[in-house]
Amino acid sequence: MLLAIIGLCGFSLGLFEAPILGGAQIMMPSVVLLFWAMTAISLGSLFSEIPPYPPEDAGFRLRWALKLKRMAYWVVGVAMIGLVLALVVLSYQLIRAWSMA
Repeated sequence: MLLAIIGLCGFSLGLFEAPILGGAQIMMPSVVLLFWAMTAISLGSLFSEIPPYPPEDAGFRLRWALKLKRMAYWVVGVAMIGLVLALVVLSYQLIRAWSMA
C-alpha cells in the first residue's frame, strides 16, 4: 500500500511539474511503480482466501457451489497472469520511453 501511495504522489508531482522533483522526470517511473503496486494489492486481496475442496459427504448443492467458486478463481487467476504479462510489456515501454527522453 505504501508503494502505491508513493507512486501516486510521484505521479501527481510529475503531472503538475513540481520543481521539487525536477518536473516531469519522475512521472514515468512513478506510473510503473503505481501500476505494479496496485497489481500486487489486488492480487493479494483477491487470492487471500480460496474456497477449500468440498468434503466427500457434502450435498450436491454445496459441492456444486464450491466447484463454481473455485472455477471462478481459476478464471480470475488466468486473467491476472494476462494482466501481469501486459504490465511487463507496458513497464518496458514506459521505462524505455523515459530513458530515451
